[in-house]
Amino acid sequence: MISIFCLMSLLAIAGLSLIYGHIPNFVFMNVGFTILIVPTAACGIALLIQTNVFEKEKSTQVFIMSLPITVKEFTLAKLLVNLPVFGALWIVTAGVAFYFTFGLGLLPLGAVPFITMIFLGIFAAYSCILSISLVSQSLSTTIWGIMFFEAGTSAYLWIVAFLDPIKNTIYGPNTVWNSTAITIVAIQVLVIVFVLVGTIFIQNKKRDFI
Repeated sequence: MISIFCLMSLLAIAGLSLIYGHIPNFVFMNVGFTILIVPTAACGIALLIQTNVFEKEKSTQVFIMSLPITVKEFTLAKLLVNLPVFGALWIVTAGVAFYFTFGLGLLPLGAVPFITMIFLGIFAAYSCILSISLVSQSLSTTIWGIMFFEAGTSAYLWIVAFLDPIKNTIYGPNTVWNSTAITIVAIQVLVIVFVLVGTIFIQNKKRDFI
């Protein structure tokens, strides 16, 4: 499954390289972002549902929990299966997006902080969805979480884009990390750390995984 999504990502990058310069830049940016992020997001979601939700529904977890492993080891194993896979694809996707956006001059360097916020927002949303799937192990709850964080991430990023300290520098020729940009990025990073640590804490408090 992972190899399929990796292949999709490579095909997306190749496709973007082929259409660059043949369509208007603003169309290329919108289409390009969608094409790049879909395989990464789909891989992350499919993997967490497969490992965290379907495992319990298929009763595989009964066997796993009968093995001599601790709750902490069980939780860390789940995180270490999902996070590196999504993280690797996320890094590649972000790197390609930054190259196309700034290396090819689609946007001025003033947009660097905001594009950074977009990709950190995606990782933060994924971390929250991963936590929900692991803690609840419920398909319906996970799907509701996906919809909520997808809509919520888009909404708050639009709000951020219209904040004066961000709006006034986003089309500037130079990268400006003002206090607002730094604060937003710091909050996003803290949310990721808090959610992952909180997930481990909640899981350690559980007494029944079956």
